[in-house]
Amino acid sequence: MPFANNNGVRIYYEIEGQGPPLVLAHGMGGGGDLNAWRRTGYTDALKDEFQLILFDFRGYGRSDKPNDVSAFGSDPVDDVVAVLDSVGIAKAHYFGYSMGASAGFRQAISHADRFQSFILGGMTPGPWPEEMVKAVNISNELVKLRRTDPEAYFVQMERLLGHPLTAQERSEYLARDTEASATAPSPHIDESALTDQVLAGISVPCLLYCGDLDLFHNGAQESVQHMPRAVFISMHGFNHITAFFRSDVVVPFVKQFLTVVGNM
Repeated sequence: MPFANNNGVRIYYEIEGQGPPLVLAHGMGGGGDLNAWRRTGYTDALKDEFQLILFDFRGYGRSDKPNDVSAFGSDPVDDVVAVLDSVGIAKAHYFGYSMGASAGFRQAISHADRFQSFILGGMTPGPWPEEMVKAVNISNELVKLRRTDPEAYFVQMERLLGHPLTAQERSEYLARDTEASATAPSPHIDESALTDQVLAGISVPCLLYCGDLDLFHNGAQESVQHMPRAVFISMHGFNHITAFFRSDVVVPFVKQFLTVVGNM
């Protein structure tokens, strides 16, 4: 299996499709690994036009799962670059959702020379709303519930996702490393908000989008006012979860953006 190595932490990745390279950076939800993009239809919709670089963040999927919170500090931002180096790609487009978008904002600051554009969904570079912090804390409690009472966990997950879990989804959720999953999200909450001045220094073309029912919506929308080459799309009637699951709505404007950027 292909792994990139970032200072001793192995990052699992897969390559699919042909065309300009496009990194897909997953969130905590939707399964919390690179297969979230497959389950929700993104890979099938994009692989005929782009070389997709899918990877598991450390603490997720088949990547290493350090249980020490300090292992999720600044190095995870470099995990994506380690994957690009392993594949031999000098520059790529970046598409991240939620946690993947949070990492993308950091990439746009620290590794802008490695990316042609950024698509950042369901996330704000500003401070997290208190309600969302509470929601992630609830998610951490669900991780613990998965370990102690799987059936109760499945009931709660089906309520949050709005659909019954398939047998495969149940198996995949149970297979996830409980301790690492509980540890991994914390730094994404604790990261310092990016200032307007820092946002003004992001010169790479960026597309930000968010459901208007998502608690991150206002912060994401406001942030583009400070980014010189950014646009924002508001998805009416969608929340943080449903905005990701509707690839049929998202992919068309993603492709349109990448076509425009590709012609610059």
